[in-house]
Amino acid sequence: MRDSQTSTRNPDIKDWTKKYEKRTNLQFFNDAFASFRKQDLGNRGLMTVGLVGSRDLPGHSLRMAQAMLRWDLRPSYWSHVFVVAEPVTSRTSLSNLEILEIPLFPRNGQFSKPENNGVNEGTLGLYDDKTVDANVGLVALSMSDEEARKLIRRAKSWNADRVRYNFWNMLGAWQSYLWSQGAKANPLREGTPIPASAYIEFIFEHLGMGVTPGASSRNSAPEHLWNAARWWHKAFKEDNRKIAGMYVARDPGCAMLRTNE
Repeated sequence: MRDSQTSTRNPDIKDWTKKYEKRTNLQFFNDAFASFRKQDLGNRGLMTVGLVGSRDLPGHSLRMAQAMLRWDLRPSYWSHVFVVAEPVTSRTSLSNLEILEIPLFPRNGQFSKPENNGVNEGTLGLYDDKTVDANVGLVALSMSDEEARKLIRRAKSWNADRVRYNFWNMLGAWQSYLWSQGAKANPLREGTPIPASAYIEFIFEHLGMGVTPGASSRNSAPEHLWNAARWWHKAFKEDNRKIAGMYVARDPGCAMLRTNE
Protein backbone atom coordinates (compact mmCIF):
# COMPACT_ATOMS: atom_id res chain seq x y z
CA MET A 1 0.00 0.00 0.00
CA ARG A 2 1.44 3.37 -1.00
CA ASP A 3 2.13 6.09 1.56
CA SER A 4 -0.52 8.81 1.58
CA GLN A 5 2.23 11.45 1.98
CA THR A 6 0.36 12.78 5.00
CA SER A 7 0.36 11.91 8.68
CA THR A 8 -3.05 13.50 9.15
CA ARG A 9 -5.90 11.15 9.87
CA ASN A 10 -9.27 12.04 8.47
CA PRO A 11 -10.98 14.03 11.26
CA ASP A 12 -14.36 13.00 9.84
CA ILE A 13 -13.78 9.31 10.63
CA LYS A 14 -14.97 9.04 14.24
CA ASP A 15 -14.14 6.31 16.74
CA TRP A 16 -17.39 5.39 18.53
CA THR A 17 -15.97 2.31 20.27
CA LYS A 18 -16.28 3.56 23.83
CA LYS A 19 -19.94 4.56 23.42
CA TYR A 20 -21.11 1.47 21.50
CA GLU A 21 -18.87 -1.28 22.83
CA LYS A 22 -21.73 -2.87 24.78
CA ARG A 23 -24.59 -1.86 22.50
CA THR A 24 -25.89 -3.78 19.49
CA ASN A 25 -24.63 -3.24 15.98
CA LEU A 26 -28.07 -2.12 14.81
CA GLN A 27 -28.05 0.59 17.47
CA PHE A 28 -24.71 1.73 16.09
CA PHE A 29 -26.00 1.79 12.50
CA ASN A 30 -29.19 3.60 13.53
CA ASP A 31 -27.23 6.42 15.16
CA ALA A 32 -24.69 6.48 12.32
CA PHE A 33 -27.45 7.07 9.76
CA ALA A 34 -28.86 9.81 11.99
CA SER A 35 -25.44 11.45 12.23
CA PHE A 36 -25.09 11.47 8.46
CA ARG A 37 -28.51 13.10 8.14
CA LYS A 38 -27.41 15.90 10.47
CA GLN A 39 -24.29 16.39 8.34
CA ASP A 40 -26.34 16.31 5.13
CA LEU A 41 -24.27 13.33 4.01
CA GLY A 42 -25.01 9.78 2.98
CA ASN A 43 -28.09 10.31 0.77
CA ARG A 44 -30.36 8.99 3.55
CA GLY A 45 -28.22 5.87 3.73
CA LEU A 46 -28.37 4.93 0.05
CA MET A 47 -24.97 3.70 -1.17
CA THR A 48 -23.25 4.15 2.17
CA VAL A 49 -20.56 1.52 2.69
CA GLY A 50 -20.68 -0.80 5.69
CA LEU A 51 -17.59 -2.48 7.10
CA VAL A 52 -17.60 -5.62 9.23
CA GLY A 53 -14.82 -7.32 11.16
CA SER A 54 -15.96 -10.83 12.07
CA ARG A 55 -14.58 -13.35 14.54
CA ASP A 56 -15.96 -16.50 12.88
CA LEU A 57 -13.67 -18.75 10.84
CA PRO A 58 -14.18 -16.99 7.46
CA GLY A 59 -13.87 -13.56 9.04
CA HIS A 60 -10.76 -14.48 11.03
CA SER A 61 -9.10 -15.95 7.92
CA LEU A 62 -9.81 -12.85 5.83
CA ARG A 63 -8.58 -10.47 8.51
CA MET A 64 -5.36 -12.44 8.96
CA ALA A 65 -4.79 -12.62 5.20
CA GLN A 66 -4.81 -8.81 4.97
CA ALA A 67 -1.95 -8.39 7.47
CA MET A 68 0.43 -8.30 4.51
CA LEU A 69 -1.17 -5.01 3.41
CA ARG A 70 -0.39 -3.22 6.66
CA TRP A 71 2.90 -1.59 7.65
CA ASP A 72 2.71 -3.17 11.10
CA LEU A 73 1.75 -6.61 9.70
CA ARG A 74 -1.16 -6.80 12.15
CA PRO A 75 -4.51 -8.37 11.17
CA SER A 76 -7.02 -6.03 9.57
CA TYR A 77 -9.95 -4.76 11.58
CA TRP A 78 -12.17 -5.72 8.65
CA SER A 79 -13.22 -8.91 6.89
CA HIS A 80 -16.18 -7.73 4.82
CA VAL A 81 -17.81 -4.70 3.19
CA PHE A 82 -21.26 -4.08 1.70
CA VAL A 83 -23.38 -1.23 0.32
CA VAL A 84 -26.79 -0.10 1.57
CA ALA A 85 -29.23 -0.53 -1.31
CA GLU A 86 -32.21 1.59 -0.19
CA PRO A 87 -32.82 4.89 1.62
CA VAL A 88 -33.42 4.88 5.36
CA THR A 89 -36.70 6.52 6.38
CA SER A 90 -38.67 6.86 9.60
CA ARG A 91 -40.56 3.69 8.65
CA THR A 92 -37.49 1.63 7.83
CA SER A 93 -36.82 -1.52 9.81
CA LEU A 94 -33.03 -1.56 10.02
CA SER A 95 -33.05 -5.30 10.56
CA ASN A 96 -34.67 -5.70 7.12
CA LEU A 97 -32.76 -2.89 5.40
CA GLU A 98 -31.57 -4.18 2.02
CA ILE A 99 -27.84 -4.47 1.43
CA LEU A 100 -25.85 -5.75 -1.54
CA GLU A 101 -22.72 -7.75 -0.91
CA ILE A 102 -20.43 -10.55 -2.02
CA PRO A 103 -19.89 -12.57 1.15
CA LEU A 104 -17.51 -15.49 1.41
CA PHE A 105 -20.04 -17.07 3.76
CA PRO A 106 -23.61 -15.84 3.04
CA ARG A 107 -25.37 -15.30 6.36
CA ASN A 108 -28.83 -15.54 4.78
CA GLY A 109 -28.22 -19.13 3.70
CA GLN A 110 -28.55 -18.26 0.02
CA PHE A 111 -25.78 -19.87 -2.00
CA SER A 112 -24.05 -17.34 -4.26
CA LYS A 113 -25.31 -17.54 -7.85
CA PRO A 114 -22.94 -17.55 -10.83
CA GLU A 115 -25.54 -15.74 -12.95
CA ASN A 116 -25.39 -12.90 -10.39
CA ASN A 117 -21.57 -12.91 -10.51
CA GLY A 118 -21.62 -13.84 -6.82
CA VAL A 119 -23.60 -10.76 -5.67
CA ASN A 120 -25.97 -11.54 -2.82
CA GLU A 121 -28.98 -9.55 -1.63
CA GLY A 122 -28.97 -9.49 2.17
CA THR A 123 -30.21 -7.39 5.08
CA LEU A 124 -28.46 -5.29 7.70
CA GLY A 125 -29.84 -7.48 10.48
CA LEU A 126 -27.48 -10.26 9.41
CA TYR A 127 -24.67 -8.32 11.10
CA ASP A 128 -26.30 -7.36 14.40
CA ASP A 129 -24.51 -9.87 16.61
CA LYS A 130 -21.62 -7.95 18.19
CA THR A 131 -20.07 -11.17 19.52
CA VAL A 132 -19.55 -12.50 15.99
CA ASP A 133 -19.24 -9.19 14.14
CA ALA A 134 -17.19 -7.34 16.74
CA ASN A 135 -16.05 -4.49 14.50
CA VAL A 136 -18.49 -2.43 12.45
CA GLY A 137 -18.25 0.82 10.52
CA LEU A 138 -20.21 3.00 8.15
CA VAL A 139 -18.66 5.33 5.59
CA ALA A 140 -20.30 7.86 3.27
CA LEU A 141 -18.89 9.66 0.25
CA SER A 142 -20.54 12.96 -0.63
CA MET A 143 -22.57 12.79 -3.83
CA SER A 144 -25.83 14.05 -5.28
CA ASP A 145 -29.05 12.03 -5.08
CA GLU A 146 -28.83 11.52 -8.84
CA GLU A 147 -25.34 10.07 -8.47
CA ALA A 148 -26.54 7.76 -5.68
CA ARG A 149 -29.33 6.47 -7.94
CA LYS A 150 -26.77 6.01 -10.70
CA LEU A 151 -24.65 3.90 -8.38
CA ILE A 152 -27.51 1.66 -7.26
CA ARG A 153 -28.21 0.88 -10.91
CA ARG A 154 -24.54 0.04 -11.33
CA ALA A 155 -24.59 -2.11 -8.19
CA LYS A 156 -27.43 -4.19 -9.62
CA SER A 157 -25.70 -4.58 -13.00
CA TRP A 158 -23.30 -7.15 -11.59
CA ASN A 159 -22.42 -8.64 -15.00
CA ALA A 160 -21.75 -5.26 -16.65
CA ASP A 161 -17.95 -5.66 -16.72
CA ARG A 162 -17.39 -9.32 -15.93
CA VAL A 163 -14.17 -9.57 -17.90
CA ARG A 164 -12.50 -7.14 -15.48
CA TYR A 165 -14.62 -7.90 -12.42
CA ASN A 166 -15.26 -11.63 -12.30
CA PHE A 167 -16.39 -11.85 -8.69
CA TRP A 168 -17.42 -15.47 -9.11
CA ASN A 169 -13.86 -16.51 -9.91
CA MET A 170 -12.57 -14.45 -6.98
CA LEU A 171 -14.96 -16.26 -4.64
CA GLY A 172 -13.61 -19.59 -5.87
CA ALA A 173 -10.03 -18.62 -5.08
CA TRP A 174 -10.90 -17.43 -1.58
CA GLN A 175 -13.13 -20.42 -0.81
CA SER A 176 -10.25 -22.69 -1.76
CA TYR A 177 -7.91 -20.74 0.53
CA LEU A 178 -10.37 -20.96 3.43
CA TRP A 179 -11.14 -24.65 3.01
CA SER A 180 -7.44 -25.54 2.73
CA GLN A 181 -6.87 -23.87 6.14
CA GLY A 182 -4.20 -21.65 4.64
CA ALA A 183 -2.31 -24.48 2.93
CA LYS A 184 -2.78 -22.67 -0.38
CA ALA A 185 -1.04 -19.36 -1.05
CA ASN A 186 -2.71 -16.18 0.18
CA PRO A 187 -4.80 -15.03 -2.82
CA LEU A 188 -3.79 -11.41 -2.17
CA ARG A 189 -0.18 -12.38 -2.84
CA GLU A 190 -1.34 -13.97 -6.10
CA GLY A 191 -3.16 -10.78 -7.13
CA THR A 192 -6.70 -12.04 -6.46
CA PRO A 193 -8.85 -9.36 -4.80
CA ILE A 194 -11.28 -10.04 -1.99
CA PRO A 195 -14.56 -9.96 -3.95
CA ALA A 196 -16.52 -7.93 -1.37
CA SER A 197 -14.20 -4.93 -1.71
CA ALA A 198 -13.70 -5.39 -5.46
CA TYR A 199 -17.47 -5.04 -5.75
CA ILE A 200 -17.30 -1.64 -4.00
CA GLU A 201 -14.62 -0.51 -6.45
CA PHE A 202 -16.75 -1.75 -9.36
CA ILE A 203 -19.70 0.31 -8.13
CA PHE A 204 -17.92 3.58 -7.38
CA GLU A 205 -15.87 3.41 -10.55
CA HIS A 206 -19.12 4.54 -12.18
CA LEU A 207 -18.51 8.00 -10.69
CA GLY A 208 -15.27 8.13 -12.64
CA MET A 209 -13.11 7.79 -9.55
CA GLY A 210 -11.13 5.23 -7.63
CA VAL A 211 -12.01 4.64 -4.00
CA THR A 212 -8.65 3.08 -3.09
CA PRO A 213 -6.06 5.71 -4.07
CA GLY A 214 -3.62 4.19 -1.57
CA ALA A 215 -3.50 0.79 -3.26
CA SER A 216 -0.39 0.10 -5.31
CA SER A 217 -2.08 -2.36 -7.67
CA ARG A 218 -5.50 -3.49 -8.87
CA ASN A 219 -5.65 -5.78 -5.86
CA SER A 220 -8.48 -4.98 -3.49
CA ALA A 221 -9.33 -5.68 0.13
CA PRO A 222 -11.42 -4.10 2.91
CA GLU A 223 -8.13 -2.83 4.38
CA HIS A 224 -7.60 -0.73 1.24
CA LEU A 225 -11.04 0.87 1.59
CA TRP A 226 -10.47 1.54 5.28
CA ASN A 227 -7.12 3.22 4.70
CA ALA A 228 -8.53 5.27 1.85
CA ALA A 229 -11.25 6.63 4.14
CA ARG A 230 -8.92 7.17 7.09
CA TRP A 231 -5.80 8.56 5.41
CA TRP A 232 -6.52 9.59 1.82
CA HIS A 233 -9.22 12.19 2.56
CA LYS A 234 -7.20 14.91 0.84
CA ALA A 235 -7.28 12.93 -2.42
CA PHE A 236 -11.07 12.81 -2.24
CA LYS A 237 -11.20 16.51 -1.38
CA GLU A 238 -9.28 17.29 -4.56
CA ASP A 239 -12.19 15.66 -6.40
CA ASN A 240 -14.64 17.83 -4.42
CA ARG A 241 -15.76 14.86 -2.35
CA LYS A 242 -15.98 14.53 1.40
CA ILE A 243 -15.53 11.12 2.96
CA ALA A 244 -16.79 10.62 6.50
CA GLY A 245 -17.80 7.82 8.81
CA MET A 246 -17.71 6.17 12.20
CA TYR A 247 -16.66 2.81 13.55
CA VAL A 248 -16.64 0.51 16.56
CA ALA A 249 -13.58 -1.70 17.12
CA ARG A 250 -14.40 -4.17 19.89
CA ASP A 251 -11.80 -6.68 18.64
CA PRO A 252 -8.76 -4.96 17.13
CA GLY A 253 -6.58 -8.02 17.77
CA CYS A 254 -8.58 -10.52 15.68
CA ALA A 255 -9.51 -13.10 18.32
CA MET A 256 -11.36 -16.12 16.91
CA LEU A 257 -14.70 -17.13 18.41
CA ARG A 258 -14.51 -19.77 21.08
CA THR A 259 -16.64 -22.89 20.65
CA ASN A 260 -19.04 -21.80 23.39
CA GLU A 261 -19.64 -18.48 21.63
